[in-house]
Amino acid sequence: MKRYRVRLTPEDKTTLQTFVHTGVRSVQALVRARILLLADEQGEARNDASLAHTLAISAKTVEENRRRYVEDGLQAVLNRRPRKDKGVPVKVDGRVEAQLTRLACSQTPNDEPFWTLSMLGDHLVQLGVVDSISRETVRKTLKKIASSHT
Repeated sequence: MKRYRVRLTPEDKTTLQTFVHTGVRSVQALVRARILLLADEQGEARNDASLAHTLAISAKTVEENRRRYVEDGLQAVLNRRPRKDKGVPVKVDGRVEAQLTRLACSQTPNDEPFWTLSMLGDHLVQLGVVDSISRETVRKTLKKIASSHT
């Protein structure tokens, strides 16, 4: 037996159909809308497993969207929730970019022929500019700096 029963109001159903058929939407938003349309018990409601199979998603996703609709309403399902952790903090800001540029344009230690990405990252850590930085972050930052000066 389903714990969360979706019973769409005529207004919600119209809103969902308009949402699905008009405008440019993210795939995730369209899938969430379709879940509700297919899960509506006033129409031809399907069980979570067949609904998940039809939309090529997991039954857990169907259950979670049912729950959000019943507990929080239509807009909570259609609109993404903001992240609580605000994502990964930015490690490279303008200050770090400036130090990296200065370092990359300077003479290498021990008269090496050129700077490597690892050497640049290690040197930024030694200077105390950052606590740690990956070789890939150094590469992407240098590429960004180079492309902004062309």
